[in-house]
Amino acid sequence: MKGSTALLDHAQRRAMALRDQYREAGHWSAQPADVVRTAAERHPERLALIARGDELTYAELNERIDGAVSSLAAAGVAASTPVLVVVGNDVDSVIAVHAALRLDAVILLVPRSAGATQVADIIERTGAEFGVAPNWPATVEPELSGRATWIALDAGGTPATEYRSERAADEPCLVLYTSGTTSKPKGVIHSLSTLLKASTNYIAAAGLTDDDRIFLISPLASVTGVLQGLFIGPMLTAPVILEDRWDPSATCELLVSAGATWYGGPDRLLDRVLDEAMARNAIVPLRAVYLGGTMLDRRIVERIEDEFRIIVMRAYGSSEVPVSTSGLRREPRDVRHADDGVALADVEVRIGSSGDPTECCIRGPHTFLGYTDADDDADAFDGDWFRTGDVAELDNGRVRIVGRLKDIIIRNGLKIPAAEVEEAVANLAGVVDCAAYSVPDRVTGERLAMAVVLESAGAVSLADVTDALVSAGLPKYKLPEELVFWDEPLPLNANGKVERNKLDAKSAGRPRALADRLAATS
Repeated sequence: MKGSTALLDHAQRRAMALRDQYREAGHWSAQPADVVRTAAERHPERLALIARGDELTYAELNERIDGAVSSLAAAGVAASTPVLVVVGNDVDSVIAVHAALRLDAVILLVPRSAGATQVADIIERTGAEFGVAPNWPATVEPELSGRATWIALDAGGTPATEYRSERAADEPCLVLYTSGTTSKPKGVIHSLSTLLKASTNYIAAAGLTDDDRIFLISPLASVTGVLQGLFIGPMLTAPVILEDRWDPSATCELLVSAGATWYGGPDRLLDRVLDEAMARNAIVPLRAVYLGGTMLDRRIVERIEDEFRIIVMRAYGSSEVPVSTSGLRREPRDVRHADDGVALADVEVRIGSSGDPTECCIRGPHTFLGYTDADDDADAFDGDWFRTGDVAELDNGRVRIVGRLKDIIIRNGLKIPAAEVEEAVANLAGVVDCAAYSVPDRVTGERLAMAVVLESAGAVSLADVTDALVSAGLPKYKLPEELVFWDEPLPLNANGKVERNKLDAKSAGRPRALADRLAATS
């Protein structure tokens, strides 16, 4: 597969089929979009980026982007040229992405955490000839050296040319790579129009204003990072605070010293930052947060509101359909915490697909335009509807995500949503963290196991868990038959989510409690 045509032609066809409808409604645009240049023209003096030891106004950021565009153009990058951009959460990475967008290149956006092997695979699959990787020395490794022309950006000088984008905002132009657990992440194709629509909905639901300061802890190459770090900040002419090195103490210091008012990311990471703030008796400036994921720890959510007076909202989306549903900032607390909110403006949600009657399907002008591998599109869409792969419930317009279809354990033919059991176990006294997962079983096909981190050894037994779940109304077939005790944090991916697929292999040698039928045969 070579060049942007091979990468994007099927996405272009999907965009063309939807273009008249969404342009007429005002959701997509035939005009170019450059959110940083617009912000710099409106409020050049306002802070755009805050990082450790570095701050840029929108005027300064705009000028440095033009300088970086000069480097790309001099190296041979032109409109529609695919460029691999390997990024972290730093100023140079933000500049690199905006520079490639301003030159109308096609951006293949990859996090540094992907590693040299995965980056080399993306180069092979896409045929990308150019790469930009600020502050990432891995480009000299044997896997990458010579695989692409790696461009060093010079954003420091005054550019001779003021570059302006000429590409229609609804042209496919940016590829995100799913953070999944497979060796072949899918390339998710967006246009500026799809991302701008998602960002507009995000701002409205979250109640953000130009008075906010956005704390970016999600990877810049994730859809959350793209919305918060590349679009929402400039759209509000508000500063984005870049956290590139997660560490509870240092992260807390940056959040507090920079005056962050907004956080959108994993609940567990925020919980650890708040622990640090309490330890140092620091005042936390956050006003509101977005927490996402199929299972939020209710105790963390309540702690954030009760102890820190921070408004907690739940949001649901993915790389393909970013921020599709959300609780609203103005809603009462019990409503915001009860589910994953309502479909946002111009987003439609239905339950049921051609593959499963419980699957959540979504469509709207924020929806991605297809995968880089057209074969991946076959099972992804029912017509205009994206099949999310999530089990959901829809009641009076409110959405509740139950869990992943793939995270359903099938025991004796009966389906057990892992997230449902996790949520119940997480509420037990003495449980610090937990995650449900499937284990092959020669009698039942699969059985439900539960990894638990406890406050102290013996704080919770398997009998405690099963009694509590039965009391909570769960049927007996949903009870875990194996409790595995962890004396360390559960493994997380870059987005702060438990790597459920690794739990069984990593449980070897750990103490455990078994249901009677298993204990009798062990």
